[in-house]
Amino acid sequence: MNYKTHINGGILAGLYMNCQMIHMPFSSTAIFLGGAFVGSIFPDIDHGNSYIGKKTKGVSKAINKLAGHRKLFHAPLVYLFLYSAVIGMFINKFMLIGIKGVFLGILSHLVLDSLTVGGLPWFYPFSKKRFSIGMIKTNSKIEDILCGMLICINVVILLDMFHITSIFTFTHR
Repeated sequence: MNYKTHINGGILAGLYMNCQMIHMPFSSTAIFLGGAFVGSIFPDIDHGNSYIGKKTKGVSKAINKLAGHRKLFHAPLVYLFLYSAVIGMFINKFMLIGIKGVFLGILSHLVLDSLTVGGLPWFYPFSKKRFSIGMIKTNSKIEDILCGMLICINVVILLDMFHITSIFTFTHR
């Protein structure tokens, strides 16, 4: 998937989770969604031509040489371990909210990459076998349609959150 699809997927995951939390202050929502945004593009730091890879050329190149693309930085078990290790380190409420947002964004990235032809190594480092639950090619018309659908859903949820209009009810009133 390209960065636009990943960003919109991360925002959707963040908005959905935010809607499930009753009376979350705006500052917490902003930090959580910011974390989801960052997390949604982070795994592609292992690819030099990705959006984040182009912004962090030296780091991206080094990571790619060490780990390759769609291996270590696309391994759900690695992120599960990291989340378990990191979550207890933060006492500050806002840092904790941001970290949770980052990991939710990463999860959305991994799920979206599972929809691609290339799939994802869900059990890496124990197995390099990739699993694909879809046949979407990166930068294809199908991905453009998926991205458009994610944008539309995000807009509908945002309109509902700000009580501008409500086609569906996602938020608690």
